[in-house]
Amino acid sequence: MAQMITILLIWAATCAGTEDQPLWLAVGRPGLVDELGPLAQKRRAEGFSVIVSTKTIQESLAAAPQRPAFLLLVGDDEPGKQAEPWYLPAKRLPLYRWMATQRAEFASDSAWGDFDGDNLADIPVGRIPARTPQEVRLVVRKILAFEQQPPTDADLCLPVWVGAPGYGGPIDQMASNLLVNIVQTHAPGWAQESLIAADSHHVLCGWPPDQPGVFTRQLRRGALIGIMLGHAYEDRWYSMQHKGAWIGYTAAHAQEQFAAGPPTAPLTFLACSCGRFSHASPCMAESFLWMPGGPVATVGATTESHPLTNYFTGVSLLQALQGKEKRLGTVWLRAQRDAMKARDFMMEQLLKNAEGKLEEKIDIGKLKRDQLLMYALLGDPATRLRIPDALEAAVERTASGWHWRATRPAGAVDLQVALRAQSASIPAANDSLSPSEARRVFKEANARFAFNPCPGAGADGPWEGTVNENGRLRLIASGPGVFRVAVLELEPSDKPAATTPQSPK
Repeated sequence: MAQMITILLIWAATCAGTEDQPLWLAVGRPGLVDELGPLAQKRRAEGFSVIVSTKTIQESLAAAPQRPAFLLLVGDDEPGKQAEPWYLPAKRLPLYRWMATQRAEFASDSAWGDFDGDNLADIPVGRIPARTPQEVRLVVRKILAFEQQPPTDADLCLPVWVGAPGYGGPIDQMASNLLVNIVQTHAPGWAQESLIAADSHHVLCGWPPDQPGVFTRQLRRGALIGIMLGHAYEDRWYSMQHKGAWIGYTAAHAQEQFAAGPPTAPLTFLACSCGRFSHASPCMAESFLWMPGGPVATVGATTESHPLTNYFTGVSLLQALQGKEKRLGTVWLRAQRDAMKARDFMMEQLLKNAEGKLEEKIDIGKLKRDQLLMYALLGDPATRLRIPDALEAAVERTASGWHWRATRPAGAVDLQVALRAQSASIPAANDSLSPSEARRVFKEANARFAFNPCPGAGADGPWEGTVNENGRLRLIASGPGVFRVAVLELEPSDKPAATTPQSPK
């Protein structure tokens, strides 16, 4: 009875709020949502109207005084377990199949966010797939700790690991170089990429058995979001074959690193079935979510995802990180909606039939429709990412070099100045390298993406200085409640450099 009174009080208190406050709606099972108290309090302090409900999802949405900005589900789903106290259903949708072995339907939480019936989610939906109060408490602690950590330049790292396509022909031959081109073209200009390619002929492969540890350690050091693109099953992600051995990623690879410590950035699996939370055994996305020092949230598909739509989603996700959206759910929804509209004739020809087809002509529109609905976000979709705001800055070429200046924001106490120097293209490697040689060229290749510190401005003087090299200059202003960045392109040209208060490409 006390629990129900608490829930009703939360509902009544927040329903009295004004409609100009965005609504954070949490729906879950009794005994589980009680653990949301600290998170609900934080969302309220951020300006959200907060409702926590133990009614059904349909009833909670119908009773809400306005459309939620975010919907958080608290409970788990497994067919045949409707009588369990933790059961909270996902919707079931028919799958447009391209292989006869695929399941006919898939679980979808995003479908709860489709209010107009157009098969497109209108709001971000997330889930804490908990079966015990302790699991809810763990995730809430992770979210609060993650959002309370002051952002640093390490949080502007973008780890991307792309597995071997395995389709043969031109797709496999161009995959690694395509990875570099896509990330450098579409990622925010202020991001420092950390790339792993599953191709022993490429310098970004490194020594293949090292790949799981390299990726985990980078997430541990700091990241904006982790991205993994490749083939997978529910409990394992595939990178490549090396000397007859399987190289990939499982929860066991990260268990020790993520057993404790502050939570890391969200991790996105652009791969089949990694987010199949409705399965009897934990999927990859669940396993990483339950690690105390692991990702604060995970994103993965609840069934087989298609390589073409995963490609579109990956490109759109890089673009969505530019800075307009700050919360994981809105970034992810923006990426998926943009991917619905994306077209790329070359990649469509390469990938649309890469895994087969059951019709004379595969329907890309139906693949895109399912892509938006099959991915599950595990965690709070309102989790704030460490995406910086724009810093006002400008640069001009003078006789003594590139002279830059930045406007000091209110509250800023520090300015970090760093330069990514212009460098030649990344060379090819070969698969006959020794382990030490492979590690060396891998480190050198990723070092080309690094922003190296330059002399900064004085603490009390004006924020300006001079750089004598060409490249990409990154300025990071920080202080209590301040995290801003500007990127200035220092290109050899007769034209004056552009003023760039935002993040150019």
